[in-house]
Amino acid sequence: MNGEGEIVRAGFERKYLVPESAAAALLSAVGALLPPDPYGGRYVVASLYLDTPDLASYRREIQGKWRLRRYSTTETVFAEFKAKPEPGKVHKRRSALSLEQLPESLPAWFQKAIHKQSLSPTRLVTYTRDAFVGELGGEEVRLTLDHQVQASTQQSLQFPLFDGSRGVGFPLTEGRILEIKYEHALPEELEKLTRELGLLPESFSKYRTAIEKA
Repeated sequence: MNGEGEIVRAGFERKYLVPESAAAALLSAVGALLPPDPYGGRYVVASLYLDTPDLASYRREIQGKWRLRRYSTTETVFAEFKAKPEPGKVHKRRSALSLEQLPESLPAWFQKAIHKQSLSPTRLVTYTRDAFVGELGGEEVRLTLDHQVQASTQQSLQFPLFDGSRGVGFPLTEGRILEIKYEHALPEELEKLTRELGLLPESFSKYRTAIEKA
């Protein structure tokens, strides 16, 4: 973490689309392998995505996604930049700020990107997340399973009022979205579990789908 407070994360990520019929079995098996994350294991995530007037991020004409993220009804908001420098590899940079600081007091590096690339809010994506984190096979692993994924058009750098127990907007997908983040190699236990459930890695972007559907 440097003087501006950003956090840099690097690692690998796999995504899977999980039928609702397989969700209970997946949650049960994952719960036996990993503990819930330190924030309680289940909460609503609200992500406010920014893009250029001609949607250059959506069109992949500029690298990565810019967003503000809030967890349930907490007063902390994270300004984030997420990019994939190569297939399967993820780089994330973020800074924390308080909800009351929006929209005036964004982190300097995030504000610089807004001005340089003419970024503005486009879509608000919300979903309920089950999150697990721990060590498997010597790898630090974070596993999330998202459902009730919804999106709405958003043009303000403010989060709308919601009670933190459900999402806001139009449904984006049936079933659930599984994301597994790891440092070097996917642990054998998770490789076996996804194979037994008939899950295959897929490319799915909440933001891109929100642009296309909401």
